[in-house]
Amino acid sequence: MLPDCDPQIRKEAARWTRWIIVFSIGVALLIVAAAWLGRQLPLRSPGRIGLALLQGAATSALIALIVRPMRFSDEMQRRIQLEAMAVAFAGTAILGSTYGFLIKAGLPEIDWGGWIWPVMVVLWVIGLAIASRRYR
Repeated sequence: MLPDCDPQIRKEAARWTRWIIVFSIGVALLIVAAAWLGRQLPLRSPGRIGLALLQGAATSALIALIVRPMRFSDEMQRRIQLEAMAVAFAGTAILGSTYGFLIKAGLPEIDWGGWIWPVMVVLWVIGLAIASRRYR
C-alpha cells in the first residue's frame, strides 16, 4: 500500500484505514436505521428530532475521525485519501444528478436524506481500494 515508507508507518496507516472503514459502515447503518425509525414517528416529535440529531452527531464524529489521521499521514496516504474522496464526491454527484433526471422522466422520487451519506461511504471505500491498489 505504501511502497517506500517505514514498515511501522505502513502498519499504522493500515490499522487506521481498517478502523475508519469499520466505523464508516457502522455510521452508515446507524443513519439508515435512524431514518427508518424516524419515519415511524410523527413529524416534529421529540423522538424523530432526537434521531435526526443522532444522525448529525454520528456524521460529525465520522468526519472528525477521518480528518484526524490525515493530519499525521505522509504524502502518499494523503494522496490515496484524496483520490478516494474524489471518487466518493464525483460518484455521489453523478448518481444524484442522474436520478434527478430520471425523476423528471417519470421515475418515483426517493428521499435521499438517509441515503446520501451511506452512498458516499460505499463510494469512498471503492475509491480507497482503487487508489490503494494503484500505489502498491
